[in-house]
Amino acid sequence: MTFQSPHLDEVVSASPDVSPGVVLNDEQLLRALFNPDHIKNGALQVAAIPLRDLQARGFSVYRLSHVTPELISDGINRLLARRPGGEPRNSEGVAKFSAGTVRSIQVDDRQVFVVIDTALPDNVGHASIYLSDVSMPQSQARRMREQLLPLLQQRMSVAEAFAT
Repeated sequence: MTFQSPHLDEVVSASPDVSPGVVLNDEQLLRALFNPDHIKNGALQVAAIPLRDLQARGFSVYRLSHVTPELISDGINRLLARRPGGEPRNSEGVAKFSAGTVRSIQVDDRQVFVVIDTALPDNVGHASIYLSDVSMPQSQARRMREQLLPLLQQRMSVAEAFAT
């Protein structure tokens, strides 16, 4: 299997044809969360942030200033309709945090995560979070992932995310 490194340059859009611009530090990001995928018995699971996303696919988030509540609600409803293994899902709302908070996570004075504009034709407010070094050993990547988990702890409804 050939591994293609993802676009990790924060100052250049990964999709310039549809992009509203690079993700700024003061931008608010939203991540939809689901039970039982991400949350079980009220507790956030480490599986809420797949390592594969941080290393290759991108950990998908919405850029609050470039989406509508309807776009996010529609996305949540599409995911609720999918039932992997036949198990029903429930929405646990969204987590809200700033791009700058993600970028400020450091180890040995090095930025651990990058936030990349990965706009899509049907969602110009799409962005992705990656490890800044996608080739780091899995054990280290797991430890870095734990640094992101606190950002997903505070959950709110989509309406609350747009009101605050």
